[in-house]
Amino acid sequence: MITKGCHSVVRQSKKSLAPVTLSFGDRSNSFPPKCWSLRDHYPSQVSFLDEESYFNQLSLFWSLQQSQTLPACIFFPHSAQDVASAIRLSRDTNCPFAVKSGGHAAFSGASNIANGVTIDLARLKKIAFNSDRRTVSIGPGNTWGDVYRALEVQNLTVVGGRIAHVGVGGLTLGGGISFFSNIRGWACDNVASFQVVTSAGEVVEASSQSHQDLYWALRGGGNNFGVVTEFELHSYPHDRGLMWMGKIIHPGAQNASLLQAFVGFGTQGADPKATLLFSVVYIQQKDQYLCVSELDYAEPPSEQTHSPPVFDSFFHVPNPLQMTMQTTTVVEVIEEHSTSNPNGLRQSYWTATFRLSYSLAQEITDFWVQEIDPIKRHVAGIVPVLTFQIITTTMMQHMADAGGNALGLEKEEAPLMLVTPSAMWTNVADDEMILTAYATWLARSTARAKELGLDHQYLYMNYASQFQDPIRGYGEANVARLKQIARIYDPTEVFQRLQPGYFKLGS
Repeated sequence: MITKGCHSVVRQSKKSLAPVTLSFGDRSNSFPPKCWSLRDHYPSQVSFLDEESYFNQLSLFWSLQQSQTLPACIFFPHSAQDVASAIRLSRDTNCPFAVKSGGHAAFSGASNIANGVTIDLARLKKIAFNSDRRTVSIGPGNTWGDVYRALEVQNLTVVGGRIAHVGVGGLTLGGGISFFSNIRGWACDNVASFQVVTSAGEVVEASSQSHQDLYWALRGGGNNFGVVTEFELHSYPHDRGLMWMGKIIHPGAQNASLLQAFVGFGTQGADPKATLLFSVVYIQQKDQYLCVSELDYAEPPSEQTHSPPVFDSFFHVPNPLQMTMQTTTVVEVIEEHSTSNPNGLRQSYWTATFRLSYSLAQEITDFWVQEIDPIKRHVAGIVPVLTFQIITTTMMQHMADAGGNALGLEKEEAPLMLVTPSAMWTNVADDEMILTAYATWLARSTARAKELGLDHQYLYMNYASQFQDPIRGYGEANVARLKQIARIYDPTEVFQRLQPGYFKLGS
């Protein structure tokens, strides 16, 4: 038996997601009072540990670490008022909770909580176009696949995620890089308003006209201020959702020409319709490293070209193993990207930001290979990846729009290099080996960047590991402002104390 938090007493088995047989008897010594109170008020909206719906819902978390975290119960609100009831109950009973939108975080506790109450927003599925069609109201229970499918038939789009099963909530509150970010900015920069449940159990609207301080804080501040129950996003014309995608695979872990093409994409002023991910991947079955260039363009190229000219340098690199390109739809592109992000495996993501530099990119790639080589054959099912992206000056200029966001990048005058090592694997016994390798890579890479004067404090929240502190990277002034706003909307620190998961503001 385990007793923790709001008096929950449950038996946990993290080796499987099979239902655990329990004898409940007296409700007072089986589940926390909050769970029973929620069941009394919302009989069809609460799942307990002995129920099939409970384990079905846990299986929808992306990472195995989250799926194997067992809450005392799962609550499925149907409205903002339901969420407000749950927050008031947690506050009054001192009961820990977590909030899940898409559940795509990599580490345990991010949007699920052991022995507490997980508030699962899956049933908040609203997608409604406003009268002028310039904004669309979207519930956080939607994934980006849901959103783009609904918009595609309306010849509209929004600035959103690039993987189909990522949720609207987490991506947007953490920043949100998109296919359209060079044109419009990040997802958080394209929110017209947030509907928010505060720690007082009140439902407020935060926008550039109302609760402007909260509106600013939610644009990058994560889950520290309330539960967002609706996002009003700016929508934009987009003919049938059509765009172009290309994928080129080259052998090896180092390819000087590809790294030069990547750096050139950032330094030469990229076509604003273009975005890319450049990755080094280890394929365990073939004991082979590969370089993968994923090229995305926000609309079909002209009829005279098979690919947008901005990507020519990638196509000129000789000896590709595979090369594909097609005009398709946003929905099909995000579904293609999703195939490399399957559910049900152990996951780890880390992040670092550096000044854009070809030589540093080479060095940190070498560091990553040096950390992966000793473990790559010993970890069952491992798929380690090192991904490079550009945070362009155009993206950062948009961060000053509509009062700005909390990320602290709007004054940058040169492009940045966002670097993300990640891994998928099978067995919990291998966790320490992988986490140690990546922590070592981060320390080596950061130290080298500092030596060269190429380091940067910003950390992208949506890629950060549980051992990193992305909010601190927003800068001292922004952190102080975030804490001041939190004291206004959460004076008793409900979202710091009782919602301990993900990235907190700190004292």
